[in-house]
Amino acid sequence: MRSKKRGHFCKGCGDFLPNEKFSGRGHREHLCKECKKAGIVINTKSNSDYDRDFHRLSKAVRNCMIIYMEHESYFLFEYQLSRYIIGGGDELSSEIYVYQGDKEQKFLVSEKLQKNEAVMDVLYKKYYDTMDSNQSFDYEELIYEEYVEISKKRRQFLEVISSIHHLKEFLIVGRG
Repeated sequence: MRSKKRGHFCKGCGDFLPNEKFSGRGHREHLCKECKKAGIVINTKSNSDYDRDFHRLSKAVRNCMIIYMEHESYFLFEYQLSRYIIGGGDELSSEIYVYQGDKEQKFLVSEKLQKNEAVMDVLYKKYYDTMDSNQSFDYEELIYEEYVEISKKRRQFLEVISSIHHLKEFLIVGRG
C-alpha cells in the first residue's frame, strides 16, 4: 500500500513540499513560494472544466459529413438543432457559419459557437472521425446524381449543400 504524501504538491517544480513552503494563495494555485517568486504561472482554468465542455460538445455535435467541391472541402454538422458549416478554404481554420434556410442571407458567422479550445478540439476530432467513418461525399454526386447512399439523419444537409454557392458568394463579398 502506498503511503500518503505529506505536504502539498507544487505544479511549478513538480515536488511535494511541506505546507510551510506555500503561502495562503499558493496552496490554491499549487505554487510554492519559490516558484511564485520566479514568476511561474499555471493555467487557472481547471482541466475538469475543459473536460466537461469537451464531453458536452462531443455529445451535442453530431450528424457530421464532409463535402468535397472542386478544390475546397466543407465540414457540416448539427449542434442543438441548428446546422453549421466550416470550410471554403483551409478546412477547419475558417469561420463557423450557421445555416438559416428561411432567410435571404443563408449563412451567418456563428456567434453561438465561439472558437474556444474545447470547441476546436471537438470539431477536429469529429472531422477526422467523419473521414474514418466514410461520411465524405462529392458535391457533384450529391446534387446531380439520383442515388447516393446517405443516411436519413444526414439528408437534412441536402438543403445546406445545395446552398453552398450562397456561402461562396458570402465569402467572396466578405473578403473583397
